Amino acid sequence: MQSFGVPQGMRDILIDESSRRTILQQKLLNYIQSCGFSRIETPLFEYYELFSGGISTVDDESIIKTIDRDGRVAVLRPDMTIPAARVVATKLKEQQKPLKLFYMGNVYRADRKDPEARREFCQVGAEIYGCSGKWLDLEIIGMAKGSFREAGISNYKIDIGHVGITKGIFEEITLPEEKKEYIINLVSRKNLVELEMEVSALPIESRYKEIICKLPRFFGKPEDVFRNINEIITNETVEKSVGYLRDVYEKCTDMGLSSNLIVDAGMTGNMKYYTGLIFKAYAQGIGNAVISGGRYDNLLEIPGTNSTAAGFAIYVDSMLEAAEENIMQQENKLLVIFGDTRFNEALDYSERLRRDGAIVNLINTDDILDLEQYCRQYGYGKVKIFAERDDKNVEDSYSERQSG
Repeated sequence: MQSFGVPQGMRDILIDESSRRTILQQKLLNYIQSCGFSRIETPLFEYYELFSGGISTVDDESIIKTIDRDGRVAVLRPDMTIPAARVVATKLKEQQKPLKLFYMGNVYRADRKDPEARREFCQVGAEIYGCSGKWLDLEIIGMAKGSFREAGISNYKIDIGHVGITKGIFEEITLPEEKKEYIINLVSRKNLVELEMEVSALPIESRYKEIICKLPRFFGKPEDVFRNINEIITNETVEKSVGYLRDVYEKCTDMGLSSNLIVDAGMTGNMKYYTGLIFKAYAQGIGNAVISGGRYDNLLEIPGTNSTAAGFAIYVDSMLEAAEENIMQQENKLLVIFGDTRFNEALDYSERLRRDGAIVNLINTDDILDLEQYCRQYGYGKVKIFAERDDKNVEDSYSERQSG
């Protein structure tokens, strides 16, 4: 029997949501382009090798794989940053730096812990290559702020951290790599109960046990975190990372973000991917991050292409949910109805309005069964009718009428 369903984790996006989604996407794309970024588009499928070796922020088991006709393993892209880095390291390697790129596209991930979770996500994002110092970090945080503004979202928080803090602490601890990764994951997730149980059994000095267990607690208001953060500084790597994070925080307050910032000294992400500042942005009422990003210098480690890099990705559907009524369908919508003998006249009229930015739907009068219902369902506030030449009364009655 033929199935009319969709694969697990996928969904259809229907008219109202799709209309609002399109408006939000266009606002975000216009904003990022206005910041001097150039758009690129990469394939939906990439070779698996590009994401292997633990470099991706997505677990290997969550990557959706297939075999192409040549027998090579291909994947539905789980991430947009790595394909963009591939393009920069190959086809754009001769481009002058700084190089600023943006994209929009879907990514695909299969959550191994929740088989019913969504697997398809739309992202709009931006990448900066070849800028020096902290300025590229500050620019992408500033653009995260601008993206929330474009969506009409004022109630949001941006959590900032630095992977060098955790990396530096674990530099001095000898543990199997798997155990290190597991402990770091517990720190990042702030699973305090399990963290303390695991750390208590580790064959390391007691002072390191104390520091690791303290690390997730350095989270919250920046002034509170920085007041006692010297307690977890164990070496120069941690000290420099804390200093950098404090400097970025101070610059962000100058950008008008003081009330929106949270510091998380235990935030890590994938430390094979991120190399410095990292951030996640949340909107009120949305459990998952709406925007995430950070610093990922030398991401693909291709000889001769070393470059500083930073960027961010917006999860469009989460931002749309947070925006609620702020993203409205365009009000300048007109329904034009024509009789058979007046099609050309109605078309010319519609094209003139379309050139001025209006949305004009052109329909033959025989195809409208219930005008009032049609206008309500599709949001048309005005109707223009080009009736037949011998039906002047109809035109006089309905021309330029307000409907609904």
